[in-house]
Amino acid sequence: MQTFGCQMNVADSNGLAHQAWSMGCTFVADPALADIMILNTCAIREKAETRVYGRLGQLKLFKDARPDSKLLVCGCLAEKDREIMRSKAPWVDALLGPRDYRQFKRLLDRWGVATDSPPADAIFTMPSAEDDPGHDSHQAYAHLRALVNITRGCEKFCTYCIVPYTRGPLESIDPEEIEAQIRREVKAGAKEIMLLGQNVNSYSHDSGLDFAGLLVRLKAIEGVERLTFLTSHPKDFDRAVVDALAELPNAAPRMHLPMQSASNAVLEKMARLYTIEEYLDKVAYFRERLPGWALTTDIIVGYPTETEADFEKTLEVVGAGTFEQAFIFAYSPRAGTPAATMTPQVPQAEKIRRLQAVNAAQNDATRRFHESFIGDTVRVLTQGPSKKDATRMAGKTGHNVTVVYPRDARTEHRAFVDVEIDQAYNWGLSGIVA
Repeated sequence: MQTFGCQMNVADSNGLAHQAWSMGCTFVADPALADIMILNTCAIREKAETRVYGRLGQLKLFKDARPDSKLLVCGCLAEKDREIMRSKAPWVDALLGPRDYRQFKRLLDRWGVATDSPPADAIFTMPSAEDDPGHDSHQAYAHLRALVNITRGCEKFCTYCIVPYTRGPLESIDPEEIEAQIRREVKAGAKEIMLLGQNVNSYSHDSGLDFAGLLVRLKAIEGVERLTFLTSHPKDFDRAVVDALAELPNAAPRMHLPMQSASNAVLEKMARLYTIEEYLDKVAYFRERLPGWALTTDIIVGYPTETEADFEKTLEVVGAGTFEQAFIFAYSPRAGTPAATMTPQVPQAEKIRRLQAVNAAQNDATRRFHESFIGDTVRVLTQGPSKKDATRMAGKTGHNVTVVYPRDARTEHRAFVDVEIDQAYNWGLSGIVA
């Protein structure tokens, strides 16, 4: 199994993997050895689509070598490109969109997976969550973080986004199901739980429970040392959520609140349903109630119709140090979304100029934030050996800042390590074990 895309896809892959394991399947890193190959796909950007179709071409070679093997494509691209994919990749045996996963076991049964329990000696292992199975070097530590879906779908219909068309309307998952999954993950060793949804703040169960109420309810679950979530839509992000977070002793001190633009004209074109004044007012209350937390965001520059004056408003908010970190993108048209046909489109060279300017402003703020940790001792949740230096370990603080530190037998198998920070960089921190 290969997973492309966001954390929700990784969580979906986790669910599919458990279903397959419960029927007696085990995972291999080499597709040449697989009886069934699964791609869980992303359609959010054109680059993600291109990579999936390229990978399908590679997997055809394995199918040709093993004619009885099966190839399943799941996820958003399977939903978006159902007919196109059958034409472009006729060697694909089945397609399952995000709403079709209840059919997965029946599909495996049709393909000859007939058992109803894992082999007695089989240990469950997650397939790779990277784009290159077999090169996920941190598998031994993956269980420390668990992704738990609380909603499916989205009904916001931002004009740049394909997700509502591929994942369908909003559905809030039963709180008892959410609690049961969290308890299973904790029993399996999870220390950090990330609640997932296209818009977690839209959570509204038939029982009358909203997102703030769900957060308070989850407080009673023992063993969750860090609780966090992705992602919040500013329209539905309210003071009740902030107040609930202030009550949670295990809430990770970080909040992701996508701004996208600081221009009301652009926000209206995006159909974001809030003004920049409303957004900044919510940020002010967040800072008041949760001092010391990290605020991160998403920003799109070069959106159709964005003028220089519109862009300068975004640059001003970023330059003011509003965010500890930002994920900044130059607008890329997605076929099938309203924004793809809006005019005027911003020239590519201008998009890149704006992207570089906002990145530079944010880098300054991020560097100052990281430098504030020098001399402090921080608690780090282990990720595994550093991918760039095998003599060092890497982990994440509660603020989600990457920390690297010397690797030794004394600490490399601990879930948490205390690290005294002595250096700061734009990408994160480094230090010595305290």
